[in-house]
Amino acid sequence: MTDNFNKLNSHLEAIANAMPDPIFVMGQDGTYLDIIGGKERSLYADGQSLIGRKYQDVLPEKMAERFLKVVQKAIQTGRLNEIEYQLADGDVDGIESPRVTEGQWYEARVYPIDSETYGQPAVIWLAINITERKHMEEQIEHLSSNDPLTNLYNRDYFLDIVDEEINKAKLNNKPVSLCKINLDCFKRITDAYGHEMGDKAILTAAHAIKNVVKELGYIGRMSCDQFMMVLPEVKAVDAFRITKLAQETISAQKIKLGNNETTCLTSHAGVTDLRQETEHSEDLFKRVTTAIKALEGTREVTKIL
Repeated sequence: MTDNFNKLNSHLEAIANAMPDPIFVMGQDGTYLDIIGGKERSLYADGQSLIGRKYQDVLPEKMAERFLKVVQKAIQTGRLNEIEYQLADGDVDGIESPRVTEGQWYEARVYPIDSETYGQPAVIWLAINITERKHMEEQIEHLSSNDPLTNLYNRDYFLDIVDEEINKAKLNNKPVSLCKINLDCFKRITDAYGHEMGDKAILTAAHAIKNVVKELGYIGRMSCDQFMMVLPEVKAVDAFRITKLAQETISAQKIKLGNNETTCLTSHAGVTDLRQETEHSEDLFKRVTTAIKALEGTREVTKIL
């Protein structure tokens, strides 16, 4: 019987020590009581130095409070609890690791231990490094909201931003302006020199607009050669100046077309702002589009409507 027991313990110990993900034993009083596994050094630092120390002694204050609440909830309810958190090795006092981490993401599964082996109610805290998954989720989210060529917001996501900013403006009684810039020469460049040069023209215009708008608002690519800007807390007269500067910056760029040929980009733009409490985004869209149409056949390039 003793031999079988020793053999079983030996097997369990070998399995536990071979586990790539760490299992912490966390006490109800906020103490790291034990650690099992966690041998994969490409994902985890060595946490043995944490044993016997309390969360508040080794973790940032808010993180320590959060950990303790999760542990105590699991003990009180007797149920599985789950938590996601971001933590860098440098955030944990006493952890030394050759890995350079700006903050790894972890998913923990926390479950109470029935045994009184550790002298107090405790839980097992299985920590799994999910940083790669988080990065993938961020990339998917980015692709769903951004135009792949210019990295500006895509049409659908931008329209949601406009609705949100208009609602904020109404709630806070603040101005908000909408601006639209249409490139005049995109089709000509694409027809004569191909889509690669067309993409170059779009990127040049997008870069110029971003350099002007910066933190003043949000920019969206509405179609192949049309851009929009929503400028929170900016009146139409100021939005006109910003849009005019964006157009001037666009036209100042030279695009090499090949055979030593170059061209500059020209555009027309419309500007409007929120006028009445009852207005919605559709009303502003119509006005900026009407403003641009009113410029056709004239020498003007920007118009407030």
